[in-house]
Amino acid sequence: MEALTLDSICTKIGDFKIEKVSLSVKEGEILVILGDNGAGKTKLLETIAGFEKLESGKIFVYGKEISHSSPFERGIGFISETLSLFPHMNVRNNILYGTKYKKIKNVREKFMELVEMFGLESLLDRFPKMLSTGEKQKVAFARALIIDPEIILLDEPTSAISIRERERIDMEIRSILKKFKKSSIFVTHDENEAFIIGDKMAIMDNGKILQTGSAEEIFYQPSSEKVAAFLGETNTFTGLVVKRFNGTLVIDISGIKIMAVGNFEMGTEVKIFIRPENVLLMNEPYETSARNRFHGRILKIVPRGLFMKVSIDIGIVVVAFLTRSTIKEMNLKSDMDIYIEFKATSVHVVNARN
Repeated sequence: MEALTLDSICTKIGDFKIEKVSLSVKEGEILVILGDNGAGKTKLLETIAGFEKLESGKIFVYGKEISHSSPFERGIGFISETLSLFPHMNVRNNILYGTKYKKIKNVREKFMELVEMFGLESLLDRFPKMLSTGEKQKVAFARALIIDPEIILLDEPTSAISIRERERIDMEIRSILKKFKKSSIFVTHDENEAFIIGDKMAIMDNGKILQTGSAEEIFYQPSSEKVAAFLGETNTFTGLVVKRFNGTLVIDISGIKIMAVGNFEMGTEVKIFIRPENVLLMNEPYETSARNRFHGRILKIVPRGLFMKVSIDIGIVVVAFLTRSTIKEMNLKSDMDIYIEFKATSVHVVNARN
């Protein structure tokens, strides 16, 4: 069942436009919207919550249209990037604030349940300035959950948390949302966070949704070069389909013939995407099931977080990600000969005009 449906919604905030955004969130599902700063993610959430005026389109919560309802009538909880706790109220009153506008059954019991769950018993009389970032986050969650919203919107709530702590906090957020069975939209610019939290992902840029799907679909099957760029470095090339047989394409890229799975006509200009982790390196060629194998020369090896980025010239430059131990075991160095291979099924093909 669809908990939240956006039907071609548009809005304008100053010179910025959100244009014909259509999305849906199923009951209990977490949708992550991933995009750079300025993509319109926050404005989209504010429009859904009723803080920004909807120009056109419709918004539904469990089939009921709320396009022009007031924020308090929408059944939506909102947790902002700043967490937006009231500085003049203590923790107790911050949590209970929403119950002034929405009548909640057994509010005292629910209040105590949330306080115990988040471990806030000793903080109830403190004010926000006396709390750590993690404590403020727990209070913000308790405040959102006490009114039992049908949808929860989260606008980069971990942005102020260190990268080291973020993964743990992200796991806690996902656990809380799943425990309370809350349909949610979580906004972030961090692709790692998107993978941890989301059941489904949408890529947003300049007020538009570029692609929606599972994290794996978007990661390995980006619809465009712009989408691929959001998900870290990938091998992206433009070429021409020069042969097709039994569902297999041969694509010419600057004289290099790459085999891929697809259904494009001969002569079609296409873009192909190959994830660096799907590129294998070999000191000597040997028989495998991979249908793409090339001899090349290592141009350079540079650190990339936990992995090493290896650039190989095979007539075009292909990037592979390898562990440091693999680099050491294979004794890989710049300017040495190497063989690379990747499967036809690991090559994602789209029309170059997309």
